[in-house]
Amino acid sequence: MKKLILILIAGILVADGFTQGLPCSKPVYRQFDFWLGEWEAFGTNGQKAGDSKVSMMLDSCIILEEWTSAASQRGFRYAGKSFNTYNAASKQWQQTWVDNAGGTNEYMQGKFENNQIIYISTPFKFNKDSMAIRKMTFTNLNAEKLRQHGEISKDGGQTWATEYDLEYRRKKDNVAVMVDSILRAMEDSYNKGDYENIAGYYSKNGKVVGANTVINGANDILTYWQAFKRLGGTWKLSNIKTEKVGEQIWQKGISVITDKQGKINKVNFTLVFIQENGQWKILQDAYW
Repeated sequence: MKKLILILIAGILVADGFTQGLPCSKPVYRQFDFWLGEWEAFGTNGQKAGDSKVSMMLDSCIILEEWTSAASQRGFRYAGKSFNTYNAASKQWQQTWVDNAGGTNEYMQGKFENNQIIYISTPFKFNKDSMAIRKMTFTNLNAEKLRQHGEISKDGGQTWATEYDLEYRRKKDNVAVMVDSILRAMEDSYNKGDYENIAGYYSKNGKVVGANTVINGANDILTYWQAFKRLGGTWKLSNIKTEKVGEQIWQKGISVITDKQGKINKVNFTLVFIQENGQWKILQDAYW
């Protein structure tokens, strides 16, 4: 059955051609996905510093953080947002931060290495006689924790002093938020015609199982999704239930594809997510 399905898919691809990928469909744009989700951030003294919600937007090109501090002073609670993206021209990660105190900060140099995103800020005036730069390092510790270490240098980067050191702890009851972010990104890819990008959300050993379908492995899953160009239309995913079971996340939902002819294709599905290279990936996609 699998061989027959692959032959049919190959025929579709010959007839329709390969779909063009969206600008942010390449794996390099997914290097910072370990930050996605809802978090509580704690200082080295163990006290809670704030809450953070991190999601994707603009066809998965932007990673958006929404930060709210835990404490308030005289009725004012500090909050801010950062916009993070990979600049393909400069081959750098970049961040722009804005807050409700009128502050801004730009990190125009950023790189991914050793499971970290490391940002260096644009030089800024520290006082009337000196300039400074900031460094911000995000370290993916495991699926449930990451570290954000902020430093400042007043001598052009020769020496650094810590400004803050935060441990982000994933909110246990909000794995649904992380899964929702992935589902929205998959929807966006489909609705923009970037079917190939959807395959990137599966594990290298991922499997798709249906009544008459069994697809195994990254290459076959890529071919499977490329074939959806013939169906086209729009895709809507609903998240009915999400729970973490041991080292896996189980998610149940409803998939509705309204194809380019207006026909509605509705199925129930269950996804099993695992951690792979610090990111949540789909190990099994079963639909009926």
